[in-house]
Amino acid sequence: MRFIESPDGVCRFSFLAKKKNGCAVYRNRCRRILRPVFFAEAPNFKKPIWAMVFVNDKEGEMTSERLRASAKVIFEKLAGRLHG
Repeated sequence: MRFIESPDGVCRFSFLAKKKNGCAVYRNRCRRILRPVFFAEAPNFKKPIWAMVFVNDKEGEMTSERLRASAKVIFEKLAGRLHG
């Protein structure tokens, strides 16, 4: 994940799942799973950010639970950078 502090004071997220990781249905599913998770967590950030989230798991390896667990790890790392 890459992020910068928001220049306009609004949290924005983008989710990147490459074609080599799976078909369009898989890539869209990843985005549909991650989008509400990230936007639910956004109000907890002390500083708004713009973030690009990369989905690196291949189609056969990914489960929705695994994506949510990965998002939780990302939030923990972000908390250390943004709050500390």
